[in-house]
Amino acid sequence: MPDLVLDYHRLKVPLDHPDLSVTRAKLEYPTIDVNFAYLASIGKTTGGFHATVNNYGVVVLTRDIFTDKAVDAWIWDRWGGILDRWVDRGNNYSLELDSGVSTKDLNITRRVAGTSTVLGYEAVDLPAQYAWLLKFSVSGSTLKAYRDSPTGASDTATTLKITATDTTFASGRFGPFSHLYGGGHSEASLAWLRAPASPSLPSLAILEVGMRGTGRPDDPFRPDFTEDLVEIEGLQLPEFLHVEARKYRVLKGRGFTDDEIRLILGYLPQHKVDLNAVTWGAFEFSEKSPTNIITVISNNPYDSRAIERQIEFAEKKGLKVLRPPRDYREAVEQYNELKKYYPHWLAGKDSFAYQVLGLKELETFHCVDFYYGELIEHKAHYSQLKEVPDWELERTIVRLMKELERIEILREERDKHINKLEKVMKIGW
Repeated sequence: MPDLVLDYHRLKVPLDHPDLSVTRAKLEYPTIDVNFAYLASIGKTTGGFHATVNNYGVVVLTRDIFTDKAVDAWIWDRWGGILDRWVDRGNNYSLELDSGVSTKDLNITRRVAGTSTVLGYEAVDLPAQYAWLLKFSVSGSTLKAYRDSPTGASDTATTLKITATDTTFASGRFGPFSHLYGGGHSEASLAWLRAPASPSLPSLAILEVGMRGTGRPDDPFRPDFTEDLVEIEGLQLPEFLHVEARKYRVLKGRGFTDDEIRLILGYLPQHKVDLNAVTWGAFEFSEKSPTNIITVISNNPYDSRAIERQIEFAEKKGLKVLRPPRDYREAVEQYNELKKYYPHWLAGKDSFAYQVLGLKELETFHCVDFYYGELIEHKAHYSQLKEVPDWELERTIVRLMKELERIEILREERDKHINKLEKVMKIGW
């Protein structure tokens, strides 16, 4: 019956069309709240040994390509992290721990053709050689980092630390990795594939920042903040920091260089803290732009004046300092004004409003904008979304529609986004 057609994912397709063939690759399977060991058992993981300039060692990744997902994993300090929307070893987002740096131990990094850019970090110092439960979540153009202390009572991280916005990658693979030099490995049974997590955190300040760095892995592009690096000795700080500082002083006192200390211990013990460090996330950070916009999420753990000093630093340079908006209307006004100075921004007003206000409803709006833009409007990453299984995209679109229907605030905006999603569902992907 050649004239017979089926409504296949809302697209009219003849019965004898090759896309209707059932293959192992097209079979649906659980992709939310599943352990990577299970995914490996059904042949839905890939990875292996990757010796690269990024120091990746063993990597466990989803075999299929997804858009909005989160990964929970137990990560050993400096020995690994989590990859989201991994395209290849030089193009991906990563969440990594490193207790050896001064008050910037958890960071989100973007790599494009091997060029590294920090998109956000948490102003924190963590004990060396310690395991942490991390979650790295991506939804639409929003990246979120979670970190919890190990308690043994949970397998999912719940404490949000960093929120950033970036539109470089629309899809990719997800999973944990271990660093080559750490001697560890990515244990699939200690990682889970999750639904994206929300809501976000409201901003405490919105700053225009300059840029420093060369883009190398050891010197990534990042905001030009003012720093106040001081020796740990003599300060009222947690005991683990004094232990690390003593290790460093003892070895230096015996004539060892920093490189020799790294060879002996496998890392360089922390001996300074940064009293000006703040937790922040970028909004569409571009190394091609002389300045960028970041949102400050929390203050310094040792000095509550750090945000004030970063604001003063920006003002002295003649850079923009914005008061966090009080509501959605003010957030949209701020976005529209900033867009005049940053025409390269692909993320829209709802992405900005979500990052600065943190409301769950705004995440749904910005995710709908993301799919509407990529599938219908500008199609900047259309080819990336075409690599995602049809059934996975359908699950995501249905989930967003259900979330929209439950929203009780900003009803006019909600209805606009329902219309956008209905158009996506009608045209298909």
